[in-house]
Amino acid sequence: MTLIWKLLITVSVLRITRFAITFCRNIKNARRVGVTVKVLPVEQENVIWLVLSPWIRQITSLLLPNRIFKKLNLAIFGWEFGEKRRPFDQLGSNVGSINDNSYILAGLSTFEFWTIDPEAIQDILHRTHAFEVPRALEFALGQFGPNVMTTNGGVWARHRRIISSVIDERIFKVVFGESVRQSLELLSTLSDGSSPSGDPKLFDMLKKITIHVLMAAGMGQELPQQDDKHIVSELGYTMSSIDALTTVVTNLIGLVMLPSTLLVNWPRWLPWHEKITKVGHAKLEVRKRNRLMLEEQRERQSKLDKSDANIISKLVHASTNTTSGQSLSEDEMVSNLFIFTAAGYETTATTLAYAMVLLARHSCWQDWIFEEIQASLSKTSAVAWDYADIFPRANRIMAFMLEIVRLYPPAPNIHREISSPLTLQTSSGVLHLPAHTRVYIDSVAVHLLPSWRNVNRCSDPPTYDSDPEIPDELTFRPSRWINPPGSGSAILRPQKGTFVPWAAGPRVCPGQKMAQVEFAAVLMTILRERRVEATPLEGERQSDVMARLDKRLDNSVWRTVLEMEDIFDPRPGRGLDMRLVQRE
Repeated sequence: MTLIWKLLITVSVLRITRFAITFCRNIKNARRVGVTVKVLPVEQENVIWLVLSPWIRQITSLLLPNRIFKKLNLAIFGWEFGEKRRPFDQLGSNVGSINDNSYILAGLSTFEFWTIDPEAIQDILHRTHAFEVPRALEFALGQFGPNVMTTNGGVWARHRRIISSVIDERIFKVVFGESVRQSLELLSTLSDGSSPSGDPKLFDMLKKITIHVLMAAGMGQELPQQDDKHIVSELGYTMSSIDALTTVVTNLIGLVMLPSTLLVNWPRWLPWHEKITKVGHAKLEVRKRNRLMLEEQRERQSKLDKSDANIISKLVHASTNTTSGQSLSEDEMVSNLFIFTAAGYETTATTLAYAMVLLARHSCWQDWIFEEIQASLSKTSAVAWDYADIFPRANRIMAFMLEIVRLYPPAPNIHREISSPLTLQTSSGVLHLPAHTRVYIDSVAVHLLPSWRNVNRCSDPPTYDSDPEIPDELTFRPSRWINPPGSGSAILRPQKGTFVPWAAGPRVCPGQKMAQVEFAAVLMTILRERRVEATPLEGERQSDVMARLDKRLDNSVWRTVLEMEDIFDPRPGRGLDMRLVQRE
């Protein structure tokens, strides 16, 4: 026993010593950079710390003085939306800092550089070989092999070239048509809004639309909006393809990172046996299905020598019909198919969810969008809508979406890493960053810079009433995106480095336009026929409903994406009932 205690004490002392040395080195290096340094004796990347972040935040907010909690909160995963610009606003009073739009967080084992400086953001996002995506992404997003989101350097360039050639106007046309079809099915299954109870499953139905659209555009599979529990699992599978995909995607940050063999063989006597084994089977079945579909597509193309208008077909065609030898392996194609689903599923679903709540909260913007729909679509049947004709004219809907992702970006930060010392150009001068610096762009805070204030006020509808007590950049005002006539471009082009919901530069999200097309198609289909309203609770006045919606919007948390609490598959009594009222 004495020997065991000696070993434990020795290991503990060595670990503490290592942390102390690294901590001191981090502080020393941080102070050389020339920006404000925040020192926190926390191991931010520790797995246990990350997993327990929600509980750590809840407990420390109750037990610690607010001043101390606010400082510690910056080291707890997912703080960006709650803190907004506060960490950067406090830097203005720091004497000696040459850059009040950046700071360094020096922890026990990591050295983090945070910025909202537009010039620095441009430099970071355009120098892809210097500022690389973190290797840690491979554990969550590279489960099936390398893909366009997890690779760097020449490997990434190869993935990007092929993926960019695959996602084109033919795919956008499929996305538009399938989004309209799915939305019409949704409307046919919902009540006309006359029921006082509303439609409690609206958000889950919108989420189903996104996965069904992805299945159509990605795999060429058209699925009904209705509940798919009736789908019989194919021989050799334990669940439907939709269930397998959604299970993996919703468990990306967590169980999916564990080996499949461990998951499927999780002992029955241990906690969460059913959930953990389901995730394991889902991982295996997603890989198996994607490989079978790839093989089937190869056989089709060898006979027909053409590709259909879906991702898997075009991916096989682009990867096998190349003269440069820059093709994708089978694992790489499987992984890119998966990441196509993972990246597009929850991001678009949450953006549509925010849209429904914001439409109910701000009726003036709902009327504003309907004016545009009436002007361009009033006499055309939805099933006859032409993507090439209609989507380019959906300016107000696009402005509405852009304002949503400005205030509620799906990814609250963009993370990059550097392996060697380098210089970074900022608006206040050149900074010298040491090797192994973790670089973070705070997407939430950069979207609230003063440069957004009072842009395009001339485009505000007459019914819009701003609150003079709230800075304009903090308010939801889609009209800021609409340029006045004669500007050359109908939609505002923000100052470079100030708008990054899909990142920017060479690594901008390849599915950006696809998400925009789906959002526009769903919204114009719904709003042409219905008004979106929140169902009042018993005894609620209209002002109470608006306050409840504001609280719901503010209570957003970052899991795999930023989303409102209890909006999808909510706990009993925690959901948000909405209703779609038939227009006269």
